[in-house]
Amino acid sequence: MNDNIKLLIDKAVYNIIENTSSNKKLEKLKDMHSSKIHFIPKRYRIFGGLLQSMNIQFGNFIEQLMTLIIQNEDNYEILEQYSGNKSNNFKISLSNEKLIDEYISKCQYEDINIDIEFKNLINNILYNNNDENLETFKHDIDLLFKNKINNKIYYLEIKYNDDHDTGKFVDINRKFIKTYAYLSRELNIKTYDELTPILFFFTNKKMKGNIYIPETTNIRRGRSFFKDFLSINYDDVDNYLLNLSENETTLNQFNKLYNRVMEI
Repeated sequence: MNDNIKLLIDKAVYNIIENTSSNKKLEKLKDMHSSKIHFIPKRYRIFGGLLQSMNIQFGNFIEQLMTLIIQNEDNYEILEQYSGNKSNNFKISLSNEKLIDEYISKCQYEDINIDIEFKNLINNILYNNNDENLETFKHDIDLLFKNKINNKIYYLEIKYNDDHDTGKFVDINRKFIKTYAYLSRELNIKTYDELTPILFFFTNKKMKGNIYIPETTNIRRGRSFFKDFLSINYDDVDNYLLNLSENETTLNQFNKLYNRVMEI
C-alpha cells in the first residue's frame, strides 16, 4: 500500500486526538471532575470522557480523512472559506425553502421519476436564487472542492454509512438539498454543471433505497467515488482502516494521551 495513504490516514487520527485533548480542554475536564463525587478515579473519568468524545467524532474523522485525500490530488482545490466550516453564514430564498419542503413531501407520498424531478428541483432552485425575500442561516459544509482544470465545483455531504433511522434519513436528505441551495446562491451558480451536489457514503453497503436523491447521479458510495474522482485505490484505504485501531502508530498516540492524563 502507498505510504502516502498511510500518512494521510494517520494524520487524520492525529488531528482528531489533538483537537479532542488540547491542554485547555484537559484543564477544563480536570476542573469539572474535581468537583464531582464519584468512586471512579478522576483521571480515569477524564480519559474515559476523551475516548467517548472521540467515538462520537468518528464522523468528523471520516470528513477530515476525505479532505486530506482530496488535498492530496493535484487536480483539486479545497474551497477552504466554506469547507469544514461549522458556522458559515448563508442565505436562502423563502421560495426555495418552501420548494424543498414540498419536494420532500412529494417524494414521500407520490410515485415520481426521481431523476427527472430532482433535476427540475435543481433548476427551480437556481431560478429562485434571484428572489430577494431571504432567510439567514449558520450552516456547516462537510467538503467543497473545485476541479482546477474545468473549474467545476463539488459539494460533498459525507456520511460513514447508509444505516440511519427513518427520521434522521429524511433530515439528512433535506439538509443536503438545502445546503445546495445555500451554496448555489452564495457562489452565484447559474447551471447545474457548475456545482454538483453529492451525498457520499464511505462504505459500499446500500442499506435502503433513497427516494429523494438520484442514486445514479448524486449519490456516491466508497468505491464508486474513489474510482470516479481519485487516483488512490478504495480497497487500500478500507483495508488499512480495518486494522487502524491496532497499528503501532495509533497505539502510540493513545498511549501518549493516556500518559498525559495520568499525570494530571
